[in-house]
Amino acid sequence: MSSVALLRGINLGKINKVDMKSLKQLFEELGFHNVRTYIQTGNVIFDNGECSEGKLEEALRITYGFSIPVTLRTKSELEEVHNHPLFLNDQTFVMFLQRKITNEQITILKEIVEDDFVVLHRRNLIINHSKNYHQTKYTNAFFEKKLQTVCTARNKNTVIKILERM
Repeated sequence: MSSVALLRGINLGKINKVDMKSLKQLFEELGFHNVRTYIQTGNVIFDNGECSEGKLEEALRITYGFSIPVTLRTKSELEEVHNHPLFLNDQTFVMFLQRKITNEQITILKEIVEDDFVVLHRRNLIINHSKNYHQTKYTNAFFEKKLQTVCTARNKNTVIKILERM
């Protein structure tokens, strides 16, 4: 079974630099098979193996010397995101949440988020932005603050490309 590790906050400008070749090598050393990366923002696709976000975060911290939050998703979870009708829109982003959110948090989002969105399995928030991502207030930082959990954003095209590589 294929999975993807979605890394948060690497290779943004001059901070938190991680070479994709060394990242691939680290995952291979951790025992994962058929490891491949997609773009510099930290998408590591791999086959087999039980792993936890915490175990990967610790290995990344030891290797690179700084904290890198990790969110894991299986191919079937990404397929479900991809198959949702809201995902078909042009300005679609997915916020991959590291932990499940509560009904109360979902209710709060419904009260404050004006753009169309849906939460799948309390861990994936698909949002169709009414503005460009760089113009909207509904960014990764917005959702992390409101939901009090690590999340990492990927646009529609990136999700599609990751799925194609799985």
